[in-house]
Amino acid sequence: MMGLFRAVAKSNRSIQTSIQNQGLTLPLCRQFSTQMETPQKDNSSDPFLRNPSSGLVYGRLFVTGKHTRKSDILNMLGSSRLSPDDVRFEYNMNYAPVSVMIQFPTRNSYEATLREGNRKGGLFRMERVGRQQWDTLPRYDGKTILLVGVPRNAVAEDVERFLAGCQYDASAIQMFGRPQRASDRPPTRTVFVEFPSQAKATHAFITKNRGFCLNNQITVRLLQ
Repeated sequence: MMGLFRAVAKSNRSIQTSIQNQGLTLPLCRQFSTQMETPQKDNSSDPFLRNPSSGLVYGRLFVTGKHTRKSDILNMLGSSRLSPDDVRFEYNMNYAPVSVMIQFPTRNSYEATLREGNRKGGLFRMERVGRQQWDTLPRYDGKTILLVGVPRNAVAEDVERFLAGCQYDASAIQMFGRPQRASDRPPTRTVFVEFPSQAKATHAFITKNRGFCLNNQITVRLLQ
């Protein structure tokens, strides 16, 4: 029996000597063996295991009014982490606002806003939407005005005379035919005009609203 113990001990010393001669220590070898036997799982690709505070989240807000501005939305949400660039208005076929898209920096920020709305007695209603809905939504940013009621026979030069005194991009004027709801009223045109800044678009909205193009009184709306 003692001879067997001496043989085992001699074998262990030979293995250790061989490992040391190869530039490795026994604890390091054991560490490599442990890592090979129990590889670490990469959780970065699992959406349920990611940090819930990271990544953009998008919501659709359903409370809005005809003259609501981005600043009104930010004040209502009460979030200091949002900017006007995080707000986009969604319009229907008649370009009346129907909802507002909000881009939140994190899921925690989105959920905190929901809790704040509930705390205030359900002041607003919001649902979560995908990134694609945000990306495909037209972006106006308060730099585009909509002229409603332009006569059907009006041309670009008539619109330019209507906008005299305003600074805008003449090449960005877009005119579309639009039928009237009442059968006894003639069809009109809807005109989009883009401006280089929000201030210039707001100036046109203030100074030109309810003005006349040819014989028609024009309604000017500022698209957010």
